[in-house]
Amino acid sequence: MTARFRRCGHGSGPLHPGDQKAVAEFTAMLAARRRPAPWTGRGDVAVRIGERGLERGRPLPEQQPGTDPLALVLIHPDTETALTGTLHCARTRIHGAWTGPYRLLTHALAGRDLPPEIDLSP
Repeated sequence: MTARFRRCGHGSGPLHPGDQKAVAEFTAMLAARRRPAPWTGRGDVAVRIGERGLERGRPLPEQQPGTDPLALVLIHPDTETALTGTLHCARTRIHGAWTGPYRLLTHALAGRDLPPEIDLSP
């Protein structure tokens, strides 16, 4: 396991390049979380799981964009393998269009399993 942050917040001097990358990723995630890109009905979505988590969801190909609930499959943010079967997700659970910075908030990246009974109702 690699350490994401290698220095104390009170350290002096320039940041290590690895630290700069971690800070940039974290800042991008906070900005994306605060101002999500609207989902247009095409492409992957960021679905709220639990209180703070987001997962990458892919609507089924035959899915109409305006349908509520939306039929989708949760997928791994990096490998694009399916993590679940087809789920029905209320549109109120959609945070916005999926973007790369959200991967820091996924269960898969944290090495955790998804909750056994995922409820995506409003």
